[in-house]
Amino acid sequence: MKEKMASNSMRDEIIDAARQCYLTQGVSNTGMRDIANHTGIARSTLYRYFPNRDDLLIATIELEMNTLNDKIQKKLAVHKDPADVIVEGMLLALKEIPKRPLLKAVLVSDDDAKARRVVWRSKSVVLFGENLMQQVIQAATDSSELQSTVKPEIMVEWVYRILISYLTLPSKLLKSEKHLRTTLHALLIPVLLRH
Repeated sequence: MKEKMASNSMRDEIIDAARQCYLTQGVSNTGMRDIANHTGIARSTLYRYFPNRDDLLIATIELEMNTLNDKIQKKLAVHKDPADVIVEGMLLALKEIPKRPLLKAVLVSDDDAKARRVVWRSKSVVLFGENLMQQVIQAATDSSELQSTVKPEIMVEWVYRILISYLTLPSKLLKSEKHLRTTLHALLIPVLLRH
């Protein structure tokens, strides 16, 4: 038991060091040597916990996304209609991601496009999206509003694509939150729900 706790503690230390290095040096400029040096461990020890750079980046982003997910889920608890949960969840994500330096660096910045590709291709990020959308999917299924022609994983991908589009290329046409809300409703709801 103590060994497992020590293992989790070291893993957490490595992720924290990676996060700090990513923020100070940039994701693309941070190597495993930098993270090992920052943590004060040998690279061989680092590789025991994370076999490669991509695994460590994904683990670090997962932690950030889980923290964001908790915040979004709490705020969305007041909404019962699946359409409101989808649109308000997207609005919250669009507001919150740029406030979080690491998520902003990976998901919004042009500087780390390679890191963005690594993150979006990871199975854990897809699973994160499915878990985030599960509340909506379940509520829409229970109320027979879910589009039966669209698989849940395709729904998650569609939502991600719109999210990334708005994060990386903000609209010059949408001047207010109200206008963005109306536009998101038009883009998302007909694809995801029967209304």
